[in-house]
Amino acid sequence: MKRIFRRNQVIIAALAVMIAVAGYLNYSGRIFGGDKDAAEANSELANMELLDISEEDLAETDGEIASNDSEETDGTVEGTPGEAVLTSGEANAVVAEAKVTREQVRAKNKESLMEIIDNQNLSDEQKQDAVNQLLVLTDLTEKEAAAETLLASKGFDQAVVSLTQEGADIVVSAAELSDANRAQIEDIVTRKTGIAAENIVITPINSEGK
Repeated sequence: MKRIFRRNQVIIAALAVMIAVAGYLNYSGRIFGGDKDAAEANSELANMELLDISEEDLAETDGEIASNDSEETDGTVEGTPGEAVLTSGEANAVVAEAKVTREQVRAKNKESLMEIIDNQNLSDEQKQDAVNQLLVLTDLTEKEAAAETLLASKGFDQAVVSLTQEGADIVVSAAELSDANRAQIEDIVTRKTGIAAENIVITPINSEGK
């Protein structure tokens, strides 16, 4: 940038000098009774010299600006835009946070169901429905724990399993999963939860080891 600024100063100074020369030539032509055509020719010549200088220097300046822009781009843009690559520690933190969130939601749901069960103003039917939902949540929690334990024993030690009665969401800390990996995870989850493979969604959290 400093080079460009100095070059611009040189160009401006040259322009000022040429303008002064052109003005002087025109002025001297009038004072000394010189030919009008000669004065115009001198002015045109000065303008042509100005044009030559400005075009040449501006072309060089544009080249430097383009070069600097390219360097700035090369220094700041890396990889594919929009692609986020997590470190292994960050990916593991995402999985851990997902587990905490799942447990918080489950705890809140169980608390709400217990309030219904203990409410003396509700009917027995409403209480029984709450009991049934509580049993379902307990069953899902046990199946999630069983699936995660087996996944860890097969090398997927950073995985979280979130179940509903209809499906399963699996988040795994891995840069990528091969078809064999996915098939293995689906088999484990199906055996431990009874959920069909077509209702299992597996999401790898991209990571690179450090």
